[in-house]
Amino acid sequence: MSRVPSAFARTSSLQNYATQLSRLQTTQRELQASEQQIASGVAVGRPSDAPGKAGSVLALQRSLRERDQERRNAGAAGAMLGAADSALGEANSILIEARDTASSQVGVGSDTATRSAQASVIDAQIDAMLNLANTQANRVSVFGGNGGAAAGGRVFERFLGGVRYVGGVDNLTADMGGAESQRFNDNGFDAFGALSARVSSSRDLDPQLTGASTLASLAGPRGNVGVVGQPSVAAPGAVSGGANTLRVQVNATVVAVDLTYASTLDDVVLRVNAAIDSVLPGSGSLALGAGGLELTAVGGNVITLDDPAGPAAAATLGINGLSSTGGTTTAGAGLARGLNGQTALADLGVGLDLASGLVIRQGENEVTVDLSTATTVQDLQNTIKQLNLGLRLDVSADGRGLELISEVAGIELSVGENGGSTAADLGIRSYGLNTRLEDFNHGAGVPAVAAGDDVSVILHDGTEFTVDLYDTETVGDVITRLQDAAIAAGVAAADFTVELATVGNGITLTDNTAGAGDFVIDDLDPSVAASRLGIRGNAGTANVLDVEDRATLRVENAFTHLADLRTALEEDSGSGITLAGDHLEVDIESAIRSRAGVGIQVQRLEESTQRYNQQAAQEQTVLSDLQDADLVEVLSRYQQLQLQLQASLQVAAKAQQQSLLDYLR
Repeated sequence: MSRVPSAFARTSSLQNYATQLSRLQTTQRELQASEQQIASGVAVGRPSDAPGKAGSVLALQRSLRERDQERRNAGAAGAMLGAADSALGEANSILIEARDTASSQVGVGSDTATRSAQASVIDAQIDAMLNLANTQANRVSVFGGNGGAAAGGRVFERFLGGVRYVGGVDNLTADMGGAESQRFNDNGFDAFGALSARVSSSRDLDPQLTGASTLASLAGPRGNVGVVGQPSVAAPGAVSGGANTLRVQVNATVVAVDLTYASTLDDVVLRVNAAIDSVLPGSGSLALGAGGLELTAVGGNVITLDDPAGPAAAATLGINGLSSTGGTTTAGAGLARGLNGQTALADLGVGLDLASGLVIRQGENEVTVDLSTATTVQDLQNTIKQLNLGLRLDVSADGRGLELISEVAGIELSVGENGGSTAADLGIRSYGLNTRLEDFNHGAGVPAVAAGDDVSVILHDGTEFTVDLYDTETVGDVITRLQDAAIAAGVAAADFTVELATVGNGITLTDNTAGAGDFVIDDLDPSVAASRLGIRGNAGTANVLDVEDRATLRVENAFTHLADLRTALEEDSGSGITLAGDHLEVDIESAIRSRAGVGIQVQRLEESTQRYNQQAAQEQTVLSDLQDADLVEVLSRYQQLQLQLQASLQVAAKAQQQSLLDYLR
């Protein structure tokens, strides 16, 4: 039986119309895509345009955006460092002018009137230096470090007769495409020597271990213990877990202890003892001893603590391999506790006289500091900060003591007693028995005659003796030499006493002999040791000789030395002018080094920019190969699509004009 082939099956007008419309729409979409490619030159504009290339294209586009950001960072950093370079150059010129002024005002050609006029010039130079130190670029302080002032603010300011630095110690950094971020500004410490005056800790405060001691404040046989308190990447309880997991073996049974969220020694002890009891209750325990952790097993039990292969929690705590057998207490390695703000003063292993308080002199300001209510290190720090003297109390780098730091250049700092031993107990007395003579007179020291005596002493009863200070190194050495010389001269120990001042600072010299003569201490020519020690003077008929504190500290920087020069010019002091000029010479060298450091940073930025450009060019080339359109191919395709569209339209038009009669014919 015959039938009509499917190829010649009847189609409705509606189906024919839909087919033609779909064909026209496809051709128009392809034409539109070709037009976009011709206009943009990009063949892969969306992931769907070329799924096989999409991943590479997106990665390259992201990389190019990163390069662009790095270039912008480098540009901003270059502007900052350029401003720093210019400011340091001007500062160096000011310092050279000041040094030359000092040279011109020593010797022939200088007089009191000229020096007084030049003092005004130096004062103006200090103002100019202040403006340079407060330079800003892109609304950021160039010399403010990571504590720079807001736009228009100042990181160096006049304060208590000096210049205070209120910026940061570290520098601002930005991602420049390298392994590490690169700094793009400077700080007052590096550029101008700010914060260089500090009463360094002279005493180990020996903070004692307690159960509440934080792991972050401890140091063990492998350094900082604080790592134990960080989240572990391993599953809690896994014997072979992360760096915060240790193993407890009770007899033949092993369990894991996860110290991920342990923050104190009590936390560690609690977790380990819970693990021991989970195996055999009452078989032993871990406890905190005087110097570290101690393990005790009871009965016939054997308990061992160690690290799984790799992790180091037990080793960090000093208990890796620690083992105890029935009744024997075994101590782990020693743990040392460092100071922090939360350290209780009661936990310090030294006696503290907090009732007496301190006497602090900062410039012309002298205050008595009441510490009687302080209970933590932070209380001490807050009390010092609230004095508003430009001082701060920091924990020393080794975490064992305290340091009092001055933020103000151009004035002198002294920390003494108030009738007790508070300053010495805290290790921050600026004039003590162990104060070195080389630190007197702002580092100029106390020169003693190599051969012969240096100091002469005359007492009320007419007794005279001399003192040889050669080879003395500390204040304690000087006191001993003075006392020994008096005894050698036949003076009773009670008639001539030398001791540290009980209020404030310095040495108290007391003449208890009977007589009408003056109590005199003087230099023994050619020595100037008595003057440099601050003990030269005539007490007349008084028993106690008032002495000077020549061991004061100050910020040694350009602002201080410019102020020294101004004062020396005002006081018409030739030796002071010479000394200030010598210090300014050092400041000039420091400014040159700082400028050289900035220059190195600028050079690194230029090299980085070159590297960015090269990398971006290479990545752009690869991206073009993947993404850009071949215009010859696209234009050819476009022409083909135009012909295809035209033909489709003609066929569609002709088909739409046909009717049933055309088919029947």
